[in-house]
Amino acid sequence: MAKPLTIVQEIKYKLALLREEADSGIKPTIKITKIFKESFKSQKHFMGWINFEKTWYIDQENDPWKVISIKRPLVEDWHDELRKFVPVLTPEGEILEPEEWEKRSRSMK
Repeated sequence: MAKPLTIVQEIKYKLALLREEADSGIKPTIKITKIFKESFKSQKHFMGWINFEKTWYIDQENDPWKVISIKRPLVEDWHDELRKFVPVLTPEGEILEPEEWEKRSRSMK
């Protein structure tokens, strides 16, 4: 049996559904109340559902109902982390460790 979502997970899930709706027009599969939406839309750093995780996020540590501004999309941070560990497949079909790829790509510039 799956564990119930924490409040932070539930909020992030609903916000991701609203971002998806803004991006693709696909309606959320669960009911999201107007009160929930307004609690985020009324805040200073809210910049549209489409920008969730791009220009704004929630304060996971202190108050998941609080919108905070972010300077860099979270996906970019995730890609930076992946680049540290995931091998790279070059256009020539060679598999390189991240450090080796970094060295080669710097020398090509």
